[in-house]
Amino acid sequence: MKKAMLMLALLGSTLMAQNGQLANGAYAVEEGNTKAKGRVVRQYGGKDVGLDTTNFAPFVLAGKPEVQRDPSGSSLMIQLAPDAAKRLEDLTLSHLNRKIAVVVGDKIVSTPTVRGVIKDGKAKIAPCDDESCQPLLGELSK
Repeated sequence: MKKAMLMLALLGSTLMAQNGQLANGAYAVEEGNTKAKGRVVRQYGGKDVGLDTTNFAPFVLAGKPEVQRDPSGSSLMIQLAPDAAKRLEDLTLSHLNRKIAVVVGDKIVSTPTVRGVIKDGKAKIAPCDDESCQPLLGELSK
């Protein structure tokens, strides 16, 4: 079932990007020719960000996302299903010291620089104050 969901997410992301909407996931941020095949542009921080819809890890979850709070703020923790976790590992390996974009609800919510390979499928979306965590939690819980 999870494999079928992953395949639908992969196919759906390319089709939805052509029709304007992106699947929830982590996407490669690409500089340069944003009109190339498989590339879409989204706004983030007042700037255009080019995303490669062929190089992404869909957020197919293995469990419910959780909000974690600590003195430095709140974050949203997710655990990806095994196939999606492998795609995230491949994406982070190929983008060490480069930016990726976290997309939820067709919006870029962060553009972290990859500092290490994510091998366990656990991802943390931060910072995430209470006003932004709840909509993200709702979108990812669908």
